[in-house]
Amino acid sequence: MKIISNKLTVYIVFSFFILQINSIKAQEKLPYQNSKLKIEERINDLLPRMTLEEKVNYVTGGVLSNNQESINGIERLSIPDFVIAHGPFGMKMRRRNRNGGITLDAGTYFPVSIAMAATWDVDKVKEITSTIGKEMNAVGAMSNAGPAMNIIRDPRTGRSFEYFTEDPFLNGQIAAAYTKGIQSEKIAAILKHYIVNNQELNRHKVDVQVSERALREIYFPGFETAIKDADAKVIMGAYNKVNGVHSCENDFTLNQVLRKEWGFSGFVLSDWSGTQSTVASANNGLDVEMPRPRWYGDKLLKAVNDNKVSEDVLNTMVENVLRVVFWSGAFDQGPMYDKNIVRSKSHLEMARTASSDAMVLLKNENNTLPFNLNDIKNIAVIGPNGNYGEHFNNDKYDIGLFQGGGSARIASKQGSIITPFLGIKNNVGKDVKVSYEPGCYAESGYGLIPTKYLSVDNKEGIESSYYNNVGFKGAPFKKEVNKKLAYNWGRRLEIPEAGTAKNNDKYKFSVAFRSTLKVPATRGYSFEVRNEAGSAKIFIDGKLIAENKKGSRIDWNNTGKIKLEKGKEYELEVKYASFGGRISNLRIGWDYENIQYLEKAKIAAKNADAVVLTVGLSAKVGETEAGDRRTLALPEAQKNLINEISKINKNLAVVLVAGSAVTMNSWLDNVPAILDVWYPGEQGGNAIFDVIFGKVNPSGKLPITFPKSYSQYPDNFYSYDSKIEYKEDIYVGYRYFDKYKKEVLFPFGHGLSYTDFKYSKLKVSTKKNITNVCVKIENIGNSDGADVIQLYVRDLKSSVDRPIKELKAFKKIHLKKGEKKTIEFKLTERAFAFWNSVSKDWKLEPGEFEILIGKSSRDIILKKIINVKR
Repeated sequence: MKIISNKLTVYIVFSFFILQINSIKAQEKLPYQNSKLKIEERINDLLPRMTLEEKVNYVTGGVLSNNQESINGIERLSIPDFVIAHGPFGMKMRRRNRNGGITLDAGTYFPVSIAMAATWDVDKVKEITSTIGKEMNAVGAMSNAGPAMNIIRDPRTGRSFEYFTEDPFLNGQIAAAYTKGIQSEKIAAILKHYIVNNQELNRHKVDVQVSERALREIYFPGFETAIKDADAKVIMGAYNKVNGVHSCENDFTLNQVLRKEWGFSGFVLSDWSGTQSTVASANNGLDVEMPRPRWYGDKLLKAVNDNKVSEDVLNTMVENVLRVVFWSGAFDQGPMYDKNIVRSKSHLEMARTASSDAMVLLKNENNTLPFNLNDIKNIAVIGPNGNYGEHFNNDKYDIGLFQGGGSARIASKQGSIITPFLGIKNNVGKDVKVSYEPGCYAESGYGLIPTKYLSVDNKEGIESSYYNNVGFKGAPFKKEVNKKLAYNWGRRLEIPEAGTAKNNDKYKFSVAFRSTLKVPATRGYSFEVRNEAGSAKIFIDGKLIAENKKGSRIDWNNTGKIKLEKGKEYELEVKYASFGGRISNLRIGWDYENIQYLEKAKIAAKNADAVVLTVGLSAKVGETEAGDRRTLALPEAQKNLINEISKINKNLAVVLVAGSAVTMNSWLDNVPAILDVWYPGEQGGNAIFDVIFGKVNPSGKLPITFPKSYSQYPDNFYSYDSKIEYKEDIYVGYRYFDKYKKEVLFPFGHGLSYTDFKYSKLKVSTKKNITNVCVKIENIGNSDGADVIQLYVRDLKSSVDRPIKELKAFKKIHLKKGEKKTIEFKLTERAFAFWNSVSKDWKLEPGEFEILIGKSSRDIILKKIINVKR
């Protein structure tokens, strides 16, 4: 018995000793866990430790338990999750709340991306994005799905607000600044969408036919600059095809250009569900499929086992990802969590200054702005984009009134948003009265028909009858009476994804609505059916009033007019058919309340010393991911509002809230001042006050051209089909308008100030293939301010067709009243070269070039002809 006891004691001691040894070994860092080693050394140590299955899983994106997208880590090897946050202009992250549900946290909402570009201030952009990076760090993110930086080829593109510009040079400079700023906080920038994702309709299947010269001169340079000058870590492949080949399996764009020519060493991931193959994607440069396995995962494992994808290729894919993850510090410090950083006081102050710096003063007759607050006792803020209320979204809060929609959407709470009305009211002081009137419905200018005017068998409401076919045939399977005139059947997709909708019968149905309508007044009424898919028709007493046959995310709605009399009863009927495979939704609206809104606005304008007229667009109809705008004009209700109010009060400034160009032909001449504030971020209202009352001198410049009309663009400029040909080639934006001598509403680079600047003494010299350009700028006005000196180059004689001018340098400079400075630019040979389609290289043809210094692309102040040699 004693022997057994001694043996047991020895065994226990030995086991404890072994456990201690194992514990010590467990605490010892493996070479790849040693932060002092070089990244490549760490990769070389870690990669052989991974199994084939682990490698495949690592390049197959996933979703964490909080529904946040990630490149999921490997617990066995202590490889951390690489968390991807969304938000080109602010942090947003999902988290598990106390109830087990998922909460979407929103960081500081900064001005949208096109507004960042409108600052023309690379230092300001770096400051903004480093702040976003801090907030992403504070919630455990390692990367940012942005910037979105496709060229704004067509200003109707739904994601224009999320992009920067129409110009390749400005695109590269802003994207590089954005990248440097956010990556200074070890948050990897994900440049997207590579390449030519220039319209949203049919983005998953459209085949973009584009010349290599256009790619090289217009669409590639922004990405190239952000990679070469800012060391961008991640690229997101686009949905569309490029010359017949899907972006995420395109050997030319991914391997030949991105890797071999530009030296990109990070990783490429797909847009969400943008992968279209296994073997071609892996072999042609797609490192990671997001956000779940469709073509990678088991299919990629099989392809490797079948020798269709070599393990060497797979190893390279894994190495590319690990290189970025090691760089981010995720292996060494883990995620940082400090909610006190998010939306801190200093960050909100920065959002305010960023917003005012981005605002573009488009027009200012007779120095209407800035308003003199000493002369004003009553201010009327008028317009649907001035504040929330019943005129927008049926009085339900939605950030979309002040922001575009889609994956970039920052879900800021209503209490965080400083609207134009609140910004002015909170800053003018107690002695100044500030009132608000919407003037008309927001968005399309139509609101839901109030059910007090509708009845079924003398009971308030509308009857709906559902059929399990698209033709309203047979007996309805469901019938009800309610007070609902807005429907969203099926899943609402904030990030529409390919391949998620199923063509099951339950997605194919029709519904007929019926009610008796009694109108409140005798007049002409306009009715609206709004549907993003399917077919919708509205009838009054059997007469077709409005029809949207093929609803889509460009053909959002349709309207029609009819005169109705008070006291009469009319049979209202609406028919909607869902053909399956798409989101099914419907809104039934009219314009009647616009009369009351307008009358109240007129009274407010008459009593006011100054009017701030806030008009614009929203995320609900066109300015959103997966959607485009049908027109560049404001809705008719808003145009009418501007013209009516401008008759009553001449001390008026239009504040334009939008993410892209807006045409103004019907009202431009009737207003003295226009301030474009873009989607200005959560501090936008405060920034609007700062600018219109002169606390801040506006210094923003347009990063796009505002055309007079969309009809100025070439035929077939937009495609409803699965193919589009970029026939304009390199002539995008101001290059196009210059070449064809078309007048514009406001030119690229335009933006006024409250002070005046004088340019003089243009000097040019060349030394060792560098062209030095010096110009003197002086503030000759009555206030401090900032201006953007823009340098364009023109080739006076070339063997190929070249643009009239091309932006090649710019500088934002702040000057006090009376101050003067000399600004120097350095131009390399690339500034004078074009892409030679024969030799497949950049070519500089010696000869005469013109250096142009301007305040916009159409306001050239100084010129000088130089002779450039190779």
